[in-house]
Amino acid sequence: MRQAWRASIPLALGLPFVSAGCTAPRTAGAAVAPVPAPERAAAMRAIQVAADQVKRCYRSPRSAGAARTIATTLTVRYAPDGTLIGLPQVARQSGVTPELSAQAERMAEAAALAVLRCQPIRLPADLYENGWSEFQLTFSPGGAA
Repeated sequence: MRQAWRASIPLALGLPFVSAGCTAPRTAGAAVAPVPAPERAAAMRAIQVAADQVKRCYRSPRSAGAARTIATTLTVRYAPDGTLIGLPQVARQSGVTPELSAQAERMAEAAALAVLRCQPIRLPADLYENGWSEFQLTFSPGGAA
């Protein structure tokens, strides 16, 4: 079972909307204690730092109309040195219709390339000490995810 926090970081001036979340592993069967607010706030700041780094590397494919409503969420895992552990995986896409399937594939590729281009990512070391390594990043060229 995982605990997830989400943060949304919109980009200005027509750039993509990026939201990010991270998950921390929990011990199976263990009682779940509420996460203290300072730790939650620190995690949210780290999420914003990650999203800010990746959004600079994102290059949206040329798209118009309904294709701009496609949102792609990737699951990415990082080592403590900020390099990727494996390739980014598409967790989900929204806004995809049969007519937009080709554009959806291009959107997913652009999102994955942004993550690959931006490694190593720089995150606070204490984030890794607490078992954080997995993030979900959502990319949407239309500005809403």
